[in-house]
Amino acid sequence: QAMTSVLNHISELLNGMCSSEDVPMAGCWYGACQETKLDRWNYFVFNRVRTATSSNNIDRETFYQVHVIHEDYIPEGYIDTVIKTLEKTPGPKLKKTSDDITYDYTFKGNSNMVVEIATITFVHPQKRSC
Repeated sequence: QAMTSVLNHISELLNGMCSSEDVPMAGCWYGACQETKLDRWNYFVFNRVRTATSSNNIDRETFYQVHVIHEDYIPEGYIDTVIKTLEKTPGPKLKKTSDDITYDYTFKGNSNMVVEIATITFVHPQKRSC
């Protein structure tokens, strides 16, 4: 139950960011973007990475990746906006890990349009309920 609420929380926050006038995004998908007819490749994909036992050997923590996908390049400062939104909005606790934010590049379909993909890793601590 707790897991689902974290996924719903991330989905709601990212979907909420889609309607921003500064950086409009086409949507948010879990695991992979299933939409084949997007006009613009500006969207989010998020996924779980792994669940690990925390240092106290009792609680667990689950790691999530948020991928920011944007044609040409991701606007300056937008990654920080994503991080702040996920860390500061009330709800299940999410914290950016110390992992680097990584950048990958691909082409949009058969065009010569470059698409930038930034990957941000977050962690959600879970108290074990026995």
